[in-house]
Amino acid sequence: MLSGEVGTTMHNKIGTRYMPKSPIVSFQHGTMQYGEDVFLTRTVILYTKNLTDGESGEDYIRTLSHKAAFNHESFHHILDTSFDEHAVTIILQSKPGKLFSQELHNQVWTYDRVIPMIADLGVSLLDGMEELITGFSVATDNLWLDDNGRLSIINYWEEGDQQVQGSVGLCRLMIQLFTGTSVIPGPFEVMHTHLERMTIPSATQQQKEALIKLIKLMCQGQASISSFIFGLRSLPSASASASASTAPRREEAILLLDENETEDESPVQRPFTKIGIGAGAVVVVALGVWMIWPSSKAEHKATVIPSATAKPVAATTPSSVPTSKATPSATTADKLVELAIPDLTGLTQEEAEKKALSMGLHYKFIIEAAEQPSGIVIKQSPEAGTKGFTGDNVTFWVSKGTP
Repeated sequence: MLSGEVGTTMHNKIGTRYMPKSPIVSFQHGTMQYGEDVFLTRTVILYTKNLTDGESGEDYIRTLSHKAAFNHESFHHILDTSFDEHAVTIILQSKPGKLFSQELHNQVWTYDRVIPMIADLGVSLLDGMEELITGFSVATDNLWLDDNGRLSIINYWEEGDQQVQGSVGLCRLMIQLFTGTSVIPGPFEVMHTHLERMTIPSATQQQKEALIKLIKLMCQGQASISSFIFGLRSLPSASASASASTAPRREEAILLLDENETEDESPVQRPFTKIGIGAGAVVVVALGVWMIWPSSKAEHKATVIPSATAKPVAATTPSSVPTSKATPSATTADKLVELAIPDLTGLTQEEAEKKALSMGLHYKFIIEAAEQPSGIVIKQSPEAGTKGFTGDNVTFWVSKGTP
């Protein structure tokens, strides 16, 4: 067990089992570099964080036990840990490819490349949510681009800035790729205006308008992260726009992952099976109307059927990290049920927690000073009535009263 082994007075394996090699990047409080596991003769990534005064490496590693057991192909699996009095090093699975921030300005990011990439990354976020792995950054310096053009998350055990988390982070990342800028200024609520003022590489006007509508729904709190991700998957493709119809592309949004797919060490393929033809026809027609309906003052809410996610790849190592089981595909449509986010404001904290759990939602609460009586929920995000799915996250703020 991870927590059992850190009880020793020293847990430093750097320079003995793990030999540092070439650097990858330096952070404000640490470094990331390639390393060699001399016991198993394999390449690893050494993610080193410098400890601040009074910070304990033993305590830091103890907090990893839950997340260290998480194993998914879109996350760099934690293989082992090491620490001394100055720093903590997380030994991570090494994947072919490069740090995404280093490739950001070296390639042309077209509509047909970016949309599937962001949607695929979003499905991985949903998988993480099912295992309570949330809050990590999806900024370019925390993403790895593999040789097949897929992104994976490096550090998922620390919380990132709110502007680069979840759906907000996905939107910023997508606009960053289209615009070629390192920073997307302005509040999230008006983020779609960046796309309105630019030409999206390889996108038709229809594709651009459909994408802006979808981002507006997110910016205005009218769609959950699940709806946003599956909305991306049902956007018209360039090939579909050039041909007679986009319906076959949209039909892909209602395909499901075969849960009986076996695990393999090679890149995981994503077989799909069709769900009911009648329900599928209704969804496809609804999506088609939403995509081509003229803009008006009233926004149209998008409802999409959840797609599937890849199965994780299991890793084996005789390290101090707990033996992990491959995470099953938790976001298949038979487990995702569409719902409206409940109204939690005015409830007590206990009532809000019970209500969220009873509807299959994950929740997080924040306590802050307010005029309302102590223990009463004063606001929430997403707002009540927002379309979502089981497994979504809801955050609510609880009053601690006034001094």
